[in-house]
Amino acid sequence: MTGTPAARLNIWLPAIRAGSGADVFTQRLADGLGRAGHQATIRWFPHHWEFASWMLRGVRLPDGIDVIHASTSLGHAFALRGVPLVATEHQYLRHPEFIPWRSRAQAIYQTCVTGPAGDASIRRADALTTVSEHAAAAIFVATGRRAAVIHNWVDTDIFSPSPAGDSRRAGPLRLLFVGNPSRWKGVDIIPELAKRLGPGFEIHCMGGLRKPFPSAFATIPGVKVLPSLPMAAMPGLYRQYDVALVPTRYEAFGYVALEAMACGIPVAGFNTTGTAEVCADGETGLLVPRNDVPALADAIRRLGDSGLRQAMGHSARARAVALFSEPRNIQAYVSVYRDVMRGTSRGRH
Repeated sequence: MTGTPAARLNIWLPAIRAGSGADVFTQRLADGLGRAGHQATIRWFPHHWEFASWMLRGVRLPDGIDVIHASTSLGHAFALRGVPLVATEHQYLRHPEFIPWRSRAQAIYQTCVTGPAGDASIRRADALTTVSEHAAAAIFVATGRRAAVIHNWVDTDIFSPSPAGDSRRAGPLRLLFVGNPSRWKGVDIIPELAKRLGPGFEIHCMGGLRKPFPSAFATIPGVKVLPSLPMAAMPGLYRQYDVALVPTRYEAFGYVALEAMACGIPVAGFNTTGTAEVCADGETGLLVPRNDVPALADAIRRLGDSGLRQAMGHSARARAVALFSEPRNIQAYVSVYRDVMRGTSRGRH
């Protein structure tokens, strides 16, 4: 290893490009480490390697690295290689709150592919981190391994409110949904929600990294389908809307909620796991019990009040900056890296 506790660190980030929030995390981590004065190099592997991640044990490690940092879906392949391994659990899909909402295909895939890989990484990593308190609690119950909680973040200089402030124009209250179209993301409630809201409200929907939003939704009154945009265009998109719609039924971490909050946009959604950990109900948005579409419609109508919406938007921005900014969370990872280099990992139980 080239590093010492006081030196610039050289971090290697092997990652599977899966079209998910984990991809966003890896790129933001590398960028943030670079801005903090460290060397961070991503090695992307095509998605099909997720089916045979065990075979990546033959991949040669770069020379001179101090720490390997990978997701739990991949980390096991780089454990016990003479360089400390930090593994991050991004989406603990064995969480009891997720299991009811996964499809049969997802259940089989997680049982046969990602589950065994994740278990091996959790056992073998020198330090284990995860992105939320509720995920850490579920991991400990299932495995007995403690994970250090380091929340995801956004660059709050880039994801920021419109310089013009609340520049809402006359017309319908506009809500933005962003995410891969799936049942656990709550896509299926959008038709009923649009019907309950009626005139005066529009729900604009954009797909996530994996797939575009189904065009059939554009036939639903009050719903519009947007083309997918690159990440660089997302801050400008959020600023065009009044409310972020986040009806996810399970989330390890609420990335969309956080991005909207950083842009000064309040959240309306279900009061579930990662969303509730990011969004403070009654302060930065309005959260209702899972699957209660009438209550969600009522919450959105309340956000039609411009004074309430602006107050929550200001609180949302303040919470994003205080708890989910890049410097705070990059420093937390650097501390974990230095711990494993000294052999004093905080992620062990």
